[in-house]
Amino acid sequence: MPDLISGQKLKLADLTPQRQLTVRVELRHPDADLSVFGLDADRQLKDDRYFVFFNQPSSPAGEIKLSGEGQSRSFAINLDALPRSIERLMFVATSDSAPLSAMQGGAVTLSAGGAELTRYPLSGAGLKAEKALMLLELYRHSGEWRLQAVGQGFDGGLKSLLEYFGGEAADDAPSPAPAPSPAAAAPVSLVKQRQEVLLKKAESTPGMVSLVKAAAVSLEKRGLSEARYRVKLVLDISASMTQEFRSGAVDELVRRALALALRLDDDGQVDVYLFGIQPHRAGQVNLENVVGFVPGLRFQFEGGTQYAPVMKMLRGDSQKEQSTDPVLILFITDGATSNRGAAEREIMDASREPLFWKFMGIEAGRVDFEFLEKLDDMPGRIVDNADFFKVKSPIRLSDAELFELLVNELDSWDRDSRKAGLR
Repeated sequence: MPDLISGQKLKLADLTPQRQLTVRVELRHPDADLSVFGLDADRQLKDDRYFVFFNQPSSPAGEIKLSGEGQSRSFAINLDALPRSIERLMFVATSDSAPLSAMQGGAVTLSAGGAELTRYPLSGAGLKAEKALMLLELYRHSGEWRLQAVGQGFDGGLKSLLEYFGGEAADDAPSPAPAPSPAAAAPVSLVKQRQEVLLKKAESTPGMVSLVKAAAVSLEKRGLSEARYRVKLVLDISASMTQEFRSGAVDELVRRALALALRLDDDGQVDVYLFGIQPHRAGQVNLENVVGFVPGLRFQFEGGTQYAPVMKMLRGDSQKEQSTDPVLILFITDGATSNRGAAEREIMDASREPLFWKFMGIEAGRVDFEFLEKLDDMPGRIVDNADFFKVKSPIRLSDAELFELLVNELDSWDRDSRKAGLR
């Protein structure tokens, strides 16, 4: 198959049924080290025994083993032997001296049973002073293993990356922190001030404070506690969604979208769009009108599902708004679109814009979400601007679980979009 490009995702099952893999990294750089982090679903290193590097070349039961030396290292991986707590394997290169822009090429190669499956070429192009580079990620998604060519530079070396993933770096001779100057005033965060005002206001709406706090936890885990996003919600009103509206499930999802907006959006409100065959603007939901918002919507269920028209409308509206903040789009549907080519073009074109699409599939009966998975993994985009997950109807996820899914990959898009100059 052709070489991977940065941001590309693949299902491992499309490459091989095997679960014993070899990841070989060749990096032409004067002093780069190679390692792998075994992370949980939140990309946190909760068990440092699954941080495999030159000074700890094997995980506890040998599920991950490092071999080789110099500019070529190999990681032997047994996915089936990994504990369930390890949801992601992030392969990284770090340097303590020369920045990784000094790299003169290299590649990450994935193989199984001695046969090469795919290859991700590496270069220092686009890097500046970064001393850490996330190379390749193997991760569980919707019950199956996938891989992504990451190619994301990171300021600082191994110590900074370890701290980013929630680990603790030991210092040989830690220096005491300098005493703060009495005259130095603590910086004022206008974002946090605004969030505190909105949280206080949320106390008058039943159940909203706990939702806002749960949303905050998920955002903080990804370093997005002070991120600013406009939040938009897209709801499927095809006839098959009738029960989801009548049961109150859609009302609950609207509340959770608002909770995210209260942490991300400066004005604490969500633009709502409806779609079946035609796109519709449904106004804005906020703390003043969230109670009764969904029952008060005036629409007729439609006999079809087309993504592209509402995607085009939303993109146009976002461009007209007088705001430099990026947009988080929560797109909820229970079926595939009838015009796939048009939807693919919208996602491809939108990859040049500061928009991140979060597709949530509601699984009621036998539903094929293959197309949404394709949008999630579609190659050729400027940045990976979409993520997909599915939930069974009725929705029984806890608030914490749902918020984790709603903000998954937002942090990586946040970094990639900045690097690509989209913001």
